[in-house]
Amino acid sequence: MNRALRTQRPGARALERGLTLVELMIAMTIGLLLIAATTAMFVNSSMLRRQIESSADVIENGRYGLDVLSRELSLTGYYGTLGAPNGVTVSLCSTDPVVWADSLAVHAAGLNNAQANPLCLDRKPGTDAIFVQRASTCTTADAGAACAENASNAYLQVSECGDEYSITPFVVAKGNDAALKLQTRACDGTKAEKRKLIRRIYYINTADVLSYVDVTLAGVTAPVPLVENIEQMQVEYAVDANNDSTPDSFSATPADWTGVTGLRVWLLARSAETSTQAAKALTIQISDTTVDVPAAARNFKRRVYSTYIPFTTPKSRRES
Repeated sequence: MNRALRTQRPGARALERGLTLVELMIAMTIGLLLIAATTAMFVNSSMLRRQIESSADVIENGRYGLDVLSRELSLTGYYGTLGAPNGVTVSLCSTDPVVWADSLAVHAAGLNNAQANPLCLDRKPGTDAIFVQRASTCTTADAGAACAENASNAYLQVSECGDEYSITPFVVAKGNDAALKLQTRACDGTKAEKRKLIRRIYYINTADVLSYVDVTLAGVTAPVPLVENIEQMQVEYAVDANNDSTPDSFSATPADWTGVTGLRVWLLARSAETSTQAAKALTIQISDTTVDVPAAARNFKRRVYSTYIPFTTPKSRRES
């Protein structure tokens, strides 16, 4: 009986046998290969996603920068009902309303990349800056804090009374000043509308941020950031030499700023993070300047964007 208990069926030992060392090593090798393949797919997918995000970052910055400038600069030279602004003084940092009144015909002026910064501006070396002036699109009679009249701002008032207009067509003075007394069309003493006068400089600061500052009676305001990671801005101005509203030439430094009816602007945008597939070029030619990209910074993705922005009001004045 004991002998019968010790007797096993044929093949039972084979069924209870585990993996051999060779089989275990083969299984581990296959597992490692699968893990390596999965890891490689994950790494490649992550790198591709970063490349797409970098490209999207550059596109968003560049296009948004052009969109902001187009919306803002198209209003250059708007002075309400003033038909013939005069004065040719160019004093970007002036806080004197008398000087402002003598500069309305210079609705835009540029600082070329080779020019030194005025005292009121901290601009990135080698970049252009754009100075513009215009009246606010709202009057002091309109609702909203931005439209309300105050002594901290200068205002443009244009006479609508015919006889008065021939003598004093407009006044530029600080808010609530007694000089702001020009009349409406009725010529009955009712005051004509008043609009805040805006003098603004668009530029790139030393941190590669497209920004602007306003020049006010109290001095220059704190910089307002618009778009990050903009490394370069170059500008050429459309000059109408024969007064027919059509640009006759483009120049980075026009001799007569009163004939400028628009501008062509270039922005060099870059990604926020480095990229392994960035362009290898070390120099980029934009308008009249060459951008030298240092070796330590060439792993950022970059792209140049350009557009033409007409100054709607000055152009319309020349068409009439």
